[in-house]
Amino acid sequence: MKRQRSYRMSVAARRLGLTPALLRTQLRHLGAITDDKRANPLWVREGWLQEEQFQYQHPAVGWRWCTRIEITESGITELFSRIHNKAA
Repeated sequence: MKRQRSYRMSVAARRLGLTPALLRTQLRHLGAITDDKRANPLWVREGWLQEEQFQYQHPAVGWRWCTRIEITESGITELFSRIHNKAA
């Protein structure tokens, strides 16, 4: 299966006409982002979100784990329809 193009939150928010903070709030409200700030496995299986975990070395506190959630093209389409249907 070909991997879809995915976008960081700031780019996806701009495409949806939202701020990044409002997009994250919407994703939490829809259950796409869990309480522990991970992508919901259902959304990942559907191909709407992608999640990457990695370590980086913070200059003050040392090695830290980070989780990056990106939204795919089909995820942007799904979010747009859900936000639009909710507003109607």
